[in-house]
Amino acid sequence: MKKQLLMMSFFMAFAVSASAQSKSKSKATPKAKTETKATASKSNSSSLRAYSKGDNLLNVGIGIGSPFFGSGYSSSLPVNPSVSFEKGITDEISVGGQVAYASSKYNVDLPGSNYSFKQNAFYIGARGSYHFNELLKLDPKFDIYGGASLGYVIASVSDNDGFNGTTGSGVGFGLFAGGKYYFSNSTSVFAEVGYQSLAVLNVGIAFKL
Repeated sequence: MKKQLLMMSFFMAFAVSASAQSKSKSKATPKAKTETKATASKSNSSSLRAYSKGDNLLNVGIGIGSPFFGSGYSSSLPVNPSVSFEKGITDEISVGGQVAYASSKYNVDLPGSNYSFKQNAFYIGARGSYHFNELLKLDPKFDIYGGASLGYVIASVSDNDGFNGTTGSGVGFGLFAGGKYYFSNSTSVFAEVGYQSLAVLNVGIAFKL
């Protein structure tokens, strides 16, 4: 009888111990999975960068406020279209080129006559940017940069008397500061301000190719 009681006590203790260990493991498993997911999420988040070496950056924008034309001119186009491309050569520096176009007209009203002429400007040049993301420890969705551009402006004039010719062409140098906000891994909106190309302010959409 005593042996039977001892055996029953032993098996009951073993069963309780096994049950406790099973519950402990079942509780620990979701926690481990949660920690693994959190670690993976953190790792993926840290690997996302708005700009890094090797990126191919395409900006398609419109320019507002051209410094190329003098006072008295009115814009033939409401905005100045521009396209730029840069390649990331380091995690901070990208280089590339830019093209832009602007058109404006000037009217002279005289007694008994009206004279008007139109001036077109086409810009093509090189540009380079320094990206401050790592230096400022920015959120991966933001790209803040500044840079310089050097190019050539080809200007032409035409009037209502039938004259067509080139005038005012020359080298164009500029400085700019800009920022992008990525709402997906490869698409962002951008804005650049400064004296460059044919506009004081450029805004538009940017892509990583």
